[in-house]
Amino acid sequence: MSQEKIERSHRKEVVYSKDHWQILRVKRTRAKELLEIFPSFKPYIYGSVARGDVHKNSDLDLIFLDRVPIFKVEYLLYAQGIEKYSREILMATPSDAIKLYIHLNEFETLQIPMTKLETRNLEFFDFGGKIDLKGLQADIRVKGVDKRLVFIEPNDSGHREYSIIDNEPMVAKSLGVHIDTVQERKEVLLRREQHGRTGVFLKRELALNETPATVLREIAKKNSIVRKKLRSS
Repeated sequence: MSQEKIERSHRKEVVYSKDHWQILRVKRTRAKELLEIFPSFKPYIYGSVARGDVHKNSDLDLIFLDRVPIFKVEYLLYAQGIEKYSREILMATPSDAIKLYIHLNEFETLQIPMTKLETRNLEFFDFGGKIDLKGLQADIRVKGVDKRLVFIEPNDSGHREYSIIDNEPMVAKSLGVHIDTVQERKEVLLRREQHGRTGVFLKRELALNETPATVLREIAKKNSIVRKKLRSS
């Protein structure tokens, strides 16, 4: 997938076509199906499906904000007939939370925190826009920022959008996040535009017979940063 261009001076009213509304309905119907698998864990969908600015290849990203028993998540998937998926442990940066990613397919991913999500981790999802099952059932669309650093504000006909660059305080206030979160995300995406996608601090794919907790403990034995993160969580 090509890198999305950062918009620096941009303001636009976007009116959704019939095709766009249909794609959004399909994506949101599938999002509800996924969220309904885990009612007691109260996960969220975040990103374009929460905001509404979707396209046919938009990802469905589901996030658990609290640590939940991974074996229960996998059992609930199995109960729904979902048995084939891939898993990986990922830590984006040394200061980030450690998460298990379950890739159901090319477009659908579950993220489960294996260490505590700090405030800035939680605000990452508010920055991009997140919504729970009740919100989807009520057909709500939420504000958020896309990978172009464009603020998306839904309305009845589609959405209004503008670059967050030089509008950071207003965006932070509108999203209810700290200004540092907005600045951090802006800097990350501007660096990515300049240098291309960078690597992650930790990425470990899991075999079918491996359990995430066991693998993470083995990693921690050799990695002091991971070991410290586990001790502090």
